[in-house]
Amino acid sequence: MLNNSPDRWGLAARLMHGIGLVLIFILVIHGWWMTQFASPSGRPDQYAWHASFGYAVLLLTALRLAWRSQGAAPLPPEGTTKSERNLAWLGHMGLYLLTLGTAVQGWALAGTFSTPLDARLLGFIPMPMIMSGQSLHEPLIRIHTLFAWSLAALVLVHILAALYHQFFKKDGLFRRMFW
Repeated sequence: MLNNSPDRWGLAARLMHGIGLVLIFILVIHGWWMTQFASPSGRPDQYAWHASFGYAVLLLTALRLAWRSQGAAPLPPEGTTKSERNLAWLGHMGLYLLTLGTAVQGWALAGTFSTPLDARLLGFIPMPMIMSGQSLHEPLIRIHTLFAWSLAALVLVHILAALYHQFFKKDGLFRRMFW
């Protein structure tokens, strides 16, 4: 039940997948909201809250990759073409790389504010700043934003691909992750 089987993802993989999806969704929406609508005086607290969630995504993604390296993935559904397997692999690698890249860019950005953010992993573990210097702030914002919107777009493609498998191919791929 906890581990993957040849035809289904295990409970650990499914939980990490679902939690990651929710956290990324929250971070994309919150990132857009805090930069567009939050009052300037309240933004430092919003940035710290956002960074704390970003650190959680970084930790969760590292755990997912470690867990994934320990067990085989379920076999592709019968009838899956080589191009579909290649696209799935490419899409998953893109999701992992963009998730890690966005989180690391955000972590780097946290130290470049005029007052570095006091954001904590899981709300209580202090995180060291990995970069500093206000001259890096604007370029890091641009890179972080580009990575975040690219990740959001790839998550949307991932969801659409899962729905394609569920409603058009009807090959059982969707239920391997959800029920």
